[in-house]
Amino acid sequence: MAATPSAVDLRHQAPDRSRWWRSALVFGPAAVGAVLTLFAAAYPGGNQFLALSALPAWLLSGLIWISLLITRDSGYRRSPWIIAMPLIGVLAFALANSRLPMRAAFLISEPALTGYARSLPEQEGLSLEEERVGLFTVDTAQRWKGVTRLDIADAGGMLVKCGFAHVPDGRVEDLGVSSFDHLTGDWYATCTDYD
Repeated sequence: MAATPSAVDLRHQAPDRSRWWRSALVFGPAAVGAVLTLFAAAYPGGNQFLALSALPAWLLSGLIWISLLITRDSGYRRSPWIIAMPLIGVLAFALANSRLPMRAAFLISEPALTGYARSLPEQEGLSLEEERVGLFTVDTAQRWKGVTRLDIADAGGMLVKCGFAHVPDGRVEDLGVSSFDHLTGDWYATCTDYD
């Protein structure tokens, strides 16, 4: 006759789901904050709404981290995992400040943006029709004398409008923008400050 396992044996064999949930509660807010921060940084000039949405996640993550540090019975206090939350924050902000998310999103979208820019008619007026192009939503577009300017929806801030410009002759100064950053080839990230 086969021996039946005891309740103690079954507890040791079953995965510890409570530990997984505790880890998710501890590291979840930092992960959400990091994802929202990187998505906000993927827009030229940033996305103010996503950046503000990340703020509560970062604050909650900081409160959890501080509470784990000051709780004496916390197993995390002496654990090497205690540095994970600050490390997630530092890496997310370093990546966001390096403009790598925006450059990666642009490179993914570059073929679609180039095709869209070429499809626009030569005119002095603005096209105010929103259209999804690659990973971005273009809310205004203008093409004149071979130069194309695309303003991206939700990019920039309250008094700043950001987007991309395709300038074949390198005459970026003719765009009338406040700042520009060369991306690749004839493409530039631009921002216009209306303040």
